[in-house]
Amino acid sequence: MKAVASKKNIGRFIAATGKTENEYYAWASEVGRKIHINKLDALVCAKLNLYTVAHLAYSSTSLPEGLPVSEVDNFLIDNSTNPYELANLWTAARINAENFTSKESILTEHLRPIPKTDFESHGDRNHIIDVSRTWFKKDGINLDVQLMEINDMHLFTEWITLQDAIDFIMSYRPGAYKNPSQLVLERVERQFKAITTFQVKGYYVQHIVRMCEMEPIDNGDVPF
Repeated sequence: MKAVASKKNIGRFIAATGKTENEYYAWASEVGRKIHINKLDALVCAKLNLYTVAHLAYSSTSLPEGLPVSEVDNFLIDNSTNPYELANLWTAARINAENFTSKESILTEHLRPIPKTDFESHGDRNHIIDVSRTWFKKDGINLDVQLMEINDMHLFTEWITLQDAIDFIMSYRPGAYKNPSQLVLERVERQFKAITTFQVKGYYVQHIVRMCEMEPIDNGDVPF
């Protein structure tokens, strides 16, 4: 019955608008998102006793006197109860996390399991018991071959050496490394959830920022 009803809705949409079935699904998805945003707004407003989330723009967190500018973001991440402030911090942290580049970030993205004999040849056999077994694969690509391919991509200003890779393998499980900006991002997400009771959503962050930074409407000299 659900499928039949859906087909009826699609047919009505196409008849009324002259648009396609794909455009119907895009429209329905957007309507669903708006409904969900309204529900999240209601949660925030109830939690923080607000009439509208736009009022978050007028309730900035008080900063300790003498707090260095360089420490403001850290303070807000741990102490802000304002989802608008946290939304801005989340946006900045996500951009920084996506653009962060280091030997470790490149290795975590591109380095794949290697033959165990490669670690035994280039690393310290005494530490092999401390290395995650998921790094080793009998038919894995040799470490020197992988590093040659990685360095040929010119993703970093410095050459990534065998020792860099061995140190990385000894320090992290595959996929476990997180760059500093990712760790900041996770801190912001934890604080946002603690305040709002729900996980950060990119589209909701955009909504809050848009609502709080919307230009006020000038009604001129309306006599009421």
